[in-house]
Amino acid sequence: MMRFAKILGAWRRRSVLGPGKRDLRFRLTVFSANSRLDRLRQHVHAELSSRDLRFSQMRIASAAAPDAFYRMSVTLQCPPHLRRELNAVALGLGRHPDIQRVSYEQLQ
Repeated sequence: MMRFAKILGAWRRRSVLGPGKRDLRFRLTVFSANSRLDRLRQHVHAELSSRDLRFSQMRIASAAAPDAFYRMSVTLQCPPHLRRELNAVALGLGRHPDIQRVSYEQLQ
């Protein structure tokens, strides 16, 4: 029964999106000089969740040198109707005091 519900949900999503309007994958990358990324990770998670943007992967890389930035990359699926929300998240994160730079790119 559960498998049928998943198949039906996927079929409904495809029929609502229509041909050529599929979810695209994006990578949102946040750079921070602060080594305490746990709070920042929680903040990014809360921002994405509050806007119905679900991520599939989050990676954190430590700074290579003492004066380098820490990097957190989030891979997410973004339906066309939520692209403005993704832009809003990126702009909002750029204003956070612990974040030096934010970028995002579309993946293939």
